[in-house]
Amino acid sequence: MKLTDHLLSLNKSEFEKATQHPFLTKVGTLEIKPEHLKAWLIQDRYYTGGYIKMMGIMISRLPLYEEQRELGDNDPSYTPERAQRIIKTLSFALSNVHRESNFFTDLLSRSPYAAQGSFEQKEWTTRYVDFHKKVAYESGYDLGEALVVLWAMEFVFYTAWSHAKAINAGRGKDSEEAHVKTCHELMTNWTLEEFKEFVDDCGSLVNELVFDDPKRLASFEKVYKDTLALEVKFWDMAYD
Repeated sequence: MKLTDHLLSLNKSEFEKATQHPFLTKVGTLEIKPEHLKAWLIQDRYYTGGYIKMMGIMISRLPLYEEQRELGDNDPSYTPERAQRIIKTLSFALSNVHRESNFFTDLLSRSPYAAQGSFEQKEWTTRYVDFHKKVAYESGYDLGEALVVLWAMEFVFYTAWSHAKAINAGRGKDSEEAHVKTCHELMTNWTLEEFKEFVDDCGSLVNELVFDDPKRLASFEKVYKDTLALEVKFWDMAYD
């Protein structure tokens, strides 16, 4: 069994909460209140800063060439070719999150959201950012735990916004109202084919990890479950 399939077989109810949250339903039906969408957008923009730090830590730990591997590096899956593919995937992630941070800034400048008060970074955003940095630092030499987290959060996002888009199907896009346009842009952004290909690339890297050691498998399972729990809390913050 592929590692991704194994992980997806765990905590199915929590995965459903993370990908079919009431927030997503409200976006799909275009009934989400501007203040709730703004609250979520602000926290996701803060989150992009932590995401960038996670990518930076992962890149800094990755030896591109055999001669650069540290003493004690026991990664059985290491090859220079795999290292290059990881770098390529992380580079796309960095470029994409930079684009998204600007995307959020643009959305938040629109009248339905700019007219409302601003918000500080919330506790659960800080926890999620700290979790990502911790996992990136403490992952094995293969970056396994960090790769699992990267795949899990991106797969959740793709599935979640696909769910919202499916709910919205047939409702039309003829409204000129800025809030409705924003909902459509969000649903489109994380269901693009380019984003799906990135998620698939993350999954391929995870499925190349060696997980025959029960302790290592348990470590992968833990960070996956933690990611699901944090994703649910992240949607909740739209209403907190």
